[in-house]
Amino acid sequence: MVKDIGMYKIILYSVFIGILFLFVGCGVSNTNAKKGFVTYLREHHNNKYEILTFKRNFNTANMNPNLYRVELALKENSKIVINFEWNAKDKAVYLPFHDSEDRSIEALTDYQKQEIVLREELYEVLDNDVFSMDVNVFNHSISIGLESEPTFNKFQYFSNKIGSVLDKYPNTWTREAHVDFKIERESKGFYELIVKPSIFNDSIESFRYKQNAIVANNYGSEKAATIDYVIRKEFSKPNSPVFLSNIWVNQKDLNSFYIAFEKHEPRKIQERDQSLTEVVGMYLIEMNYPNLEKKTLTYYDYKTTDRDGIYLYLIKQLPQDYQYLIADL
Repeated sequence: MVKDIGMYKIILYSVFIGILFLFVGCGVSNTNAKKGFVTYLREHHNNKYEILTFKRNFNTANMNPNLYRVELALKENSKIVINFEWNAKDKAVYLPFHDSEDRSIEALTDYQKQEIVLREELYEVLDNDVFSMDVNVFNHSISIGLESEPTFNKFQYFSNKIGSVLDKYPNTWTREAHVDFKIERESKGFYELIVKPSIFNDSIESFRYKQNAIVANNYGSEKAATIDYVIRKEFSKPNSPVFLSNIWVNQKDLNSFYIAFEKHEPRKIQERDQSLTEVVGMYLIEMNYPNLEKKTLTYYDYKTTDRDGIYLYLIKQLPQDYQYLIADL
């Protein structure tokens, strides 16, 4: 039986790899793709860029053998480096996760120029309070490295300083800024601060952040990993695991949380893989950090509570101090 399963997996993987190679073979060849891209740069951009990376980026996520990962440096200013995917068949920039209408190479270059100016000015106003910083104008995000997590007063300080810079660039920073704070050895900070430039008007949107809203990131930080570990240890059972879904931070007490995590159970219709489960409900628990002792616990069964609208439903159940969104429903 074990041998049969092993052989089945080998055959499955072989077929999958064969399909991948078949798809790649149907795409534009590496030589022709790069040759066409070089010609495009010469004709449309007067050879202003140096090609640092040009590599096929076909994978199971995009299933497009004509996509290439590209990295270009502006020859007149090597600090300006842009990254994007290039569709070799359509001869067009491909940015699937951005809704901006301006997706040209020129636009990406302008974004990078603006980022350099903003980064330098933010460093200047924040002085010695940060040891690293990354600014992404395209995504309206800022990542700040600190020696330790910011206090509530520090959040206000950073909001005022960052807001004063963003207000000077209304044509560059057109939305709220998502400011991530991380300490050393973290891929992403636990806390994210929303800074809304004074001219940004989101009143027509159904969902909008409150000014200086503090949002928790579920993954990437030591604090999030600790919370996830405690939740799994306390509530997971054999064949009935739980998975962290969302963390809400008290907007006045940074170490007070409401935590949502989904409960799974074995599938009623047994599959070949006995470990497969299905989600059956959502827990909502109140905890304080760092002791993470359970204060309140509520369970919402998906038989009686609609899973599709569970997050909006849970937000309505939270005390006011945990609500960082304004929702017009």
